[in-house]
Amino acid sequence: SDLQQLINKGHLAELFSGLELIKSASPYSYPELYYWHREEKSSNAEVDFVVQGKSGVVPLEVKAGTKGQMQSLHIFLDERNLSKGVRISAENFSRYDKIVTIPLYAASRAYDI
Repeated sequence: SDLQQLINKGHLAELFSGLELIKSASPYSYPELYYWHREEKSSNAEVDFVVQGKSGVVPLEVKAGTKGQMQSLHIFLDERNLSKGVRISAENFSRYDKIVTIPLYAASRAYDI
């Protein structure tokens, strides 16, 4: 079957990204991956991963394709007053406003942000 037609490609992309982040962490420390979840009556929000990057806390949102809203990522950035977030997706390297996009194959580069 065509890779783009997989039902659970989002879960696979998230799993792949998480494993890449763990694999590329410093060998002298225990790799720590966190996530963020907020429940409110009007809107729930979730960020897939939160890591410690070179410039501080970095929220990461994983998307299997090239489309998808970044609403939760923007909520996290606004609530924590952070200047950068990362979108890991099938897109190439880019930056728009506060969001840095990293391709899935380079997920480990999120630590460099």
